[in-house]
Amino acid sequence: MFNNFMLMAADGMNGLISTGESILGWAQRLGLIGAAIAFCIGGYFLMFGGDRGRGRSVGWFLGGAVGLIVVMGAYGIATGIDSNIKFSN
Repeated sequence: MFNNFMLMAADGMNGLISTGESILGWAQRLGLIGAAIAFCIGGYFLMFGGDRGRGRSVGWFLGGAVGLIVVMGAYGIATGIDSNIKFSN
């Protein structure tokens, strides 16, 4: 009885892990698209912003870069946690 319960719990955990990985994959795609849009907006402000264009573009560039690093690093953090913490025997 106990072994059957453990197998069902491990099955549920594997499903949860695969769901989390697919959510992270979608977030990475959306983060890549968002960073590309932010870089395009920053480039627009840099080229056509006039006197204050450079200052406004730096915020867009930094925001896009930091967001991209966070979203792309999330998968590495998740796999590191998964490899260090095991919920089964």
